[in-house]
Amino acid sequence: MPYTQPALAPTAQHAPILPDDKARAAELWESVKGTALEDDFRRVSREHPDKDASRMHYLAFLADIEGLFAAPEADPWEASQPAPVTQPVLSAPQPEPTPEPEPQPTPAPTPAPEVQPDATPAPEASTPEEGAAEPEPVSDAQDAPSPIATLAAPVHSGLIAQLAGLLADGGELTFQLLRVGGDVTIGIFPKPHPGEAAPVPFMLTETPDWMDANLVTAMQGYAGARRDAFSVAQQAAQRQQAANKKAADKPVPTPAKAKTSVLTLKAAEGTTLKGTLGGKDVPLVVGKNDVPQGTLEIVATHPAFGEVKKTVATHANKEHDFTEQQGARVTVNVTPQSAALEATKGDTVIALHHGIEILLAPGTWVVNAQAAEHATANQTISVKAGKPQVIEMTLKEEQRLF
Repeated sequence: MPYTQPALAPTAQHAPILPDDKARAAELWESVKGTALEDDFRRVSREHPDKDASRMHYLAFLADIEGLFAAPEADPWEASQPAPVTQPVLSAPQPEPTPEPEPQPTPAPTPAPEVQPDATPAPEASTPEEGAAEPEPVSDAQDAPSPIATLAAPVHSGLIAQLAGLLADGGELTFQLLRVGGDVTIGIFPKPHPGEAAPVPFMLTETPDWMDANLVTAMQGYAGARRDAFSVAQQAAQRQQAANKKAADKPVPTPAKAKTSVLTLKAAEGTTLKGTLGGKDVPLVVGKNDVPQGTLEIVATHPAFGEVKKTVATHANKEHDFTEQQGARVTVNVTPQSAALEATKGDTVIALHHGIEILLAPGTWVVNAQAAEHATANQTISVKAGKPQVIEMTLKEEQRLF
């Protein structure tokens, strides 16, 4: 394993006391207050006047307090050794064949004076019977941690159990061990929980002997922080899932229908209308139109009257008459009324009728009138858009030849 000189975290000897340590001490005090262990608790507290100097001193104080609740051999490496002690107990049934020891009393009377020094084996014969009661203290040592477990997780626990406590189901961590001189540096690098940023590793430098005695205790606060980080990441993931489900279940809002107005347009027969609003084409016809609200640009095109434009604000219902832009209304009154009338402008010829209004494009027009037995008459008029006019014409009668 390559050696790197990491920026080491402060050791427990110099690290500040964690809130979890204080909370553990308070929990233990509440459990003994008013009981026979209260005086022992106070005694242990007086034996550690410097417990607030550093986390290492405080953990030593906690370890002594924990000792009030468990047997002295509660250390994991010692508690795991009752197995060989129980072997004789399990084999205790072997001395049960008492028929063999029973013959011993019969020879005992004759060599009684000589057997007195050998009286020690007699108690040995009874030791299996007394030894049968020995499993009771063993079971007491095994049952001792149970009241501690009801308060909180034991401070003194196995290294593997402590490392497993850092992991969620399927979790992963990297364990690194470096040696420099007489000290060793231990580094624990957890894999981030889902939704968690890069976790802070656990780094500790001390002597190997100190590690053997105090590593598990020094890891207590870090293990609690990792469990809190997992809980936070899990709650965040649950909230995100709930938000995603709520968003998926929420119905898609129906887009609001665009507001429209009624626009009524008038124009000369044969006029083509085209509208544009916000860069988009708006279909228009002569008559009523439902158009979006806004500023509408309209182009009216006619083969005789040409092209005219108009900009209309359509925030309310409106009307517009393009004929006022396309030309002027002209009325011709002629005598006799039966005369034939027409208006000409270049190549354009439009038939007129007596007393009937007609729309003429702006410009100069010539009105011609003809009637039987009357002289033909012509009149030039100037038509201006939006300005109607009435033309009066009288034809002279012609003298009959026969």
